[in-house]
Amino acid sequence: MEVIRSADNKTVKHIAKLKDKKYRDEYNEFFAEGYKNVLDTCSACPELIKSVVLSESAYSEIGEKFVDYNVTVIADTVFDKITDTKSYQGVLCVMEKPKSIEPTADCCILLDRVRDPGNVGTILRTAVACGYDVIVNNCADVYSPKVTRSAMSAVIKCNIGTNISPDAIKKAGYSLIVADMHGENVFKAEHGDKYCIVVGNEAEGVSEEIKAQADKLLALPQSNMESLNAAVAAAVMMFVLKFGK
Repeated sequence: MEVIRSADNKTVKHIAKLKDKKYRDEYNEFFAEGYKNVLDTCSACPELIKSVVLSESAYSEIGEKFVDYNVTVIADTVFDKITDTKSYQGVLCVMEKPKSIEPTADCCILLDRVRDPGNVGTILRTAVACGYDVIVNNCADVYSPKVTRSAMSAVIKCNIGTNISPDAIKKAGYSLIVADMHGENVFKAEHGDKYCIVVGNEAEGVSEEIKAQADKLLALPQSNMESLNAAVAAAVMMFVLKFGK
């Protein structure tokens, strides 16, 4: 196996550019890092994988795990130029970005301007675990390295729609359930079988425009705290509404 040893190599430069949203959009590609993340991603959606990229040392240890894929091997010192992590495992995969998909599951969650990549990634993982489709409206880019690290293979496993209006969601038959601290207790509320939870921006919550379209406002009961982390609130609501009754 030929090993790339120059940081000026065109493949190395191409992958490094994918850390920038501008180039992810231009090339319609992104990458995910980490051994387990890459292994799960390859298994979940092999048709989207363009290449598996291994550091030279990682290739010597786990190269046989990826014999069914187009593998690129890069010297350890050069791999350091493309990774987005300080403590990397020497494993990443470059993928084609999936197309935006309108929700088809009976339950979905809309993220309204959720800007923290860790929150977006955590919500994606929880959505896959609970069987929710996801809509991201003006959020942190789901294909950024920080989101793909926290989401793991959920970025591929989840049906994700981008910038789909609340009007379109309601026209598709979903009731709009907005997470709001002034809403009804989620543990006691009744809801239909087809619904969309809306979780808002970390600082501002759900926009007033979307609240005005809500069929129901639901809240998590709290003691001595003004609000909860967006990902935590989303996770509790997803589980409660899906499995709580």
